[in-house]
Amino acid sequence: MNRVFGAGFAAVVLANFFYNTRLPLHFDEAYYWVWSNHLQLAYFDHPPMIAWLIHIATFFGDAEWQIRLVPLTCSTLTGLGIWSLARKMYGISVAVKALLIFLLSPLSQMGFSLATPDAPLILGWTAAIFFAYKATFETKPRYYYAAGVAAGFALLSKYTAVLLLPGFLLFLLFSSRRCEFRRKEVYISIGLVVVCFLPVILWNASHEWSSFRFQLGHGLAAGKNLNISTFTEYIGAQAVALNPVFYFFLLYLLLRQFRTMVFDEQQAFLLWPCLTVIVFFGYAALFKRTEGNWAAPAFVTGIILIAKWLNVPRFAWVYKAGIALGIVMTMLLRAPELFDFLPPQMVMKRQMLGYDVMFQAGGEYVKYSTVVLAGDYKLASLAWYYLPGQPTVHVLTPSRFSQFDYWRQDLRLPLNADVVFFGNKEQAAVLSTFFQEVTPLTPLVYQGRYISREIQVFRCSSFKGLPDLSLNYPPSH
Repeated sequence: MNRVFGAGFAAVVLANFFYNTRLPLHFDEAYYWVWSNHLQLAYFDHPPMIAWLIHIATFFGDAEWQIRLVPLTCSTLTGLGIWSLARKMYGISVAVKALLIFLLSPLSQMGFSLATPDAPLILGWTAAIFFAYKATFETKPRYYYAAGVAAGFALLSKYTAVLLLPGFLLFLLFSSRRCEFRRKEVYISIGLVVVCFLPVILWNASHEWSSFRFQLGHGLAAGKNLNISTFTEYIGAQAVALNPVFYFFLLYLLLRQFRTMVFDEQQAFLLWPCLTVIVFFGYAALFKRTEGNWAAPAFVTGIILIAKWLNVPRFAWVYKAGIALGIVMTMLLRAPELFDFLPPQMVMKRQMLGYDVMFQAGGEYVKYSTVVLAGDYKLASLAWYYLPGQPTVHVLTPSRFSQFDYWRQDLRLPLNADVVFFGNKEQAAVLSTFFQEVTPLTPLVYQGRYISREIQVFRCSSFKGLPDLSLNYPPSH
């Protein structure tokens, strides 16, 4: 990487650092921050890596920018990994294109700022691919060990990483490198993945496999009823996540150049992990709605494939169009305030706005409260982070099952406790089944340019008793 390009990359990283200091937490980030204060071998929703990394990043403080050192570092290393692999495979020109495509994708821009499991997942995925390339193409089998540890890191981040194995095995199976199956290093690396993943297995074994069952039910539809609308949404979400120009060019390559890529071993090495993820979640989307970030690992090698083909002169116009659109999308994503015509629904950061202001104002309600409750895991996490003094918050009322349902069992609520509840007006009826007196207080209100919010506050007293946890613990999926 030459000095000018390296300085530009450093400037992008630095700009994201300062941007992160001004953006309130998303509820998922607050949720994982709560995890980081309750370190475990795994959690109901995901493996533990994001919590472990946030715990390290916030050793000296809990500011938003410190929490976001995790995605900033992971995305920076991911970008360097993509650049390094592309340079090894196809030279500096393709490496530059690959890194620019990565940096100007909305998914990457969000990845620099959001402390979610996707950031370490994609870093581990990139590192595993890089080391597997060195082991396979440079005939350095010891790098299989590094690939195994990297894949284990990815699997400790998110279950999606399990798709790394079939992606790599398909490459070996359909290439002239089937002799790699005779190397002991390949199987030792798989063993290293299993060893890394043991904490998650142990946690699930002691919690009736609830996380595994949840993810299977969350990601795959129980009934196979064809739903074209969810598949169309999947295609649209992936196009927006990567960049419509580059995404549809990738689909073009998969359809028109598939045979060429399969019989070119370097391209096949990139193709199979990408295709495995796209097909897996594409199949799931035929029957159930999928989230836009689920297929993100496909783009690690997909971006290098795109850059390789865009290095051909006849596709230069596609590259220029994609970069131009990427710049526009980055500006719309990062600085929507500059564009008055932009409808609020298209402002992605509006999901984060308002909660910090409301809960800081809500500190008046918790000064003399012994227990703080919230309506669901999202509000509970944000209240825990933003309420002055960061008091412990519990979820008592029925809602989507989360890690809070496990922590609820530790709640010891005195009959005369002074309890404050943050939720919505409709939850008053449910609260009255737990408390003799439920008194509404002045709600917390936020009126912003892009979104308006209201959180109803109740003061509750004369506790009747905890609900029967056996009805929904652990969850069934």
